Amino acid sequence: MSRAIQIQVSASESRTIHVDDGVCAPLEMLPILARDRMAELLAAELAERGFERDGDIARRSEASGLVVEVDLRAATVTVRLADESHETAKVTLRGGAYPGGEDEAKDRLRARSQDALDDKFEQRADKLRREITRKLEAALGDVRAELDAAIGGATIAALTERARQLGEIESLVDDGAGNVTIKVKL
Repeated sequence: MSRAIQIQVSASESRTIHVDDGVCAPLEMLPILARDRMAELLAAELAERGFERDGDIARRSEASGLVVEVDLRAATVTVRLADESHETAKVTLRGGAYPGGEDEAKDRLRARSQDALDDKFEQRADKLRREITRKLEAALGDVRAELDAAIGGATIAALTERARQLGEIESLVDDGAGNVTIKVKL
């Protein structure tokens, strides 16, 4: 009578998990002046807020890893956040085999152990992905408010420039709440 042989396979692996998340949205700007001029006015407003310009892209990277990119010509904003984590996982599987079938049983256990490691790393990546998404969602409100303020400043500058094209500005009153009154002598 043959006796079953107990087989144990252990596997461990280290991986760097990199995840990122982002969102892209259009910017709503009134076409008060030509598109190129509106882009320049927006670029000036963004520069005051710490954005650096590289061609048609205004970009700011924050210490948290958040990257905000504004495509000035296309009038879009992209907000991205990325992170990585170095992870180590270990699994130990046991199984039985009859004499003469040990190698085949070990191969099956090795394949299952690799699948188990892959599952562990996928779970850790999902957890990190959820964390990144949560942080991104939390940051979007602040980014939106800041971009709205920059667009508001660019709109006021465009209205002032347009008023000068129409005639002599007699008065310009900015109430600080986003309302501007411009009196023009034609």
